[in-house]
Amino acid sequence: MKVLYVIDQKPDGYPGGIEYHLLDILGVFIKKRRPVHILFPEMGSLQLRRYDDYKIHEVSYGGGRLDDHRLRDSSIEDIFNKVLDDIDVDVVHFQSIRTLPLSLVEIAKQRRKKVLMTLHEYYFWCINCIMLSPEFCWFQEDEDTCHECLTRSGYNVQKGFMTERRAYIAHLFQMVDKIIVPSMYVKDVLLSLYPGVSYDKCVVIELGVDKELLQTNIGKAPVRKNGNGPLHLAFLGNFLHYKGNRTFLQLVKYFKTSDSVRFSIIGNIFDPSLLPSNKNLNIAGGYTRDKIVKTINEVSPDLVMLLSNWPETFSYTLSEAIASGVPVIATDGGALRERVSKEAAGFLVPIENPLPRTIELIEDMKQQPEVIDYFRERVWEARKRLKTVDQMVEDHLNLYNSLL
Repeated sequence: MKVLYVIDQKPDGYPGGIEYHLLDILGVFIKKRRPVHILFPEMGSLQLRRYDDYKIHEVSYGGGRLDDHRLRDSSIEDIFNKVLDDIDVDVVHFQSIRTLPLSLVEIAKQRRKKVLMTLHEYYFWCINCIMLSPEFCWFQEDEDTCHECLTRSGYNVQKGFMTERRAYIAHLFQMVDKIIVPSMYVKDVLLSLYPGVSYDKCVVIELGVDKELLQTNIGKAPVRKNGNGPLHLAFLGNFLHYKGNRTFLQLVKYFKTSDSVRFSIIGNIFDPSLLPSNKNLNIAGGYTRDKIVKTINEVSPDLVMLLSNWPETFSYTLSEAIASGVPVIATDGGALRERVSKEAAGFLVPIENPLPRTIELIEDMKQQPEVIDYFRERVWEARKRLKTVDQMVEDHLNLYNSLL
């Protein structure tokens, strides 16, 4: 069985969640000595890369990155056909297609390949895939409203484009063999927005974590290290608006004179001017994926804060908190709600206005800190259930084989 992965940018350039996911898959393929191809656009070319026996071979084709979200492009389609002529693959798996024409999905199916798509975000519904303009639109369907929103956000699209695009994607969803999503929430959203997709065509495969992370802190669930000291809350992940940095900063401001609450930021900070100089705010900074459990343990928060103001499709940061044995305060949207409630991994606060309820929780835990140890025990059990990268890839391989 030979597989081609298609992704919308160089996976090992400046990787985000989608790229990390593909790199995880490739790592297992390489370890198992399975040959695998990936195709991705750069500014002036499409690059075909092959991993084989721990070696990387790369070939440049014409074309290049497209940033106008077009549905079709004959020149890129011709190049893609040439790629499929040059390599004999059984499976074409689209991981992300934001900088390529959607029609490549149709081309792959016309070439009698088994075709899969993974939906990591909401690009299948809107080209502004996080849809925060000015805040999450909760899957707006009105063409005029969508056009006004996209225009305000700087997208150059004609009226009627989104209606045409959604109809074409519905057509593509009918064609593909399987659609993979990382959570039941995304599956429910997909089936509600595209009722022509059958329930069985959409498969939930949770994203895996490196099994090495789960080798740290083997033993009993850790108790709160601070004892009766200040309650310690840590923001985890890139310090960005759509990850909830504004709510976090409002919390820091609210408790700025408190000796009983302190805060940390574990993650990359792209605008240091946002940060106040409060004495109870510690900046731990960025981290690498392989060291995240160690980093969280060194910072030693009582709870991790996941305050996204849009419905996450999975949340690597939640997996990292669970791997570290630390419960969370999370907004109740999307996969965060699904996974936190399923695993009893902490507290949920309203995604629409998280601040009041979060303050209430903090005040309650200052009075009853023993509740944190209760949730630490729940998280320690959830830690044992985290899917590893190897298990995730095995699920993918089993799915490919079932189609072949």
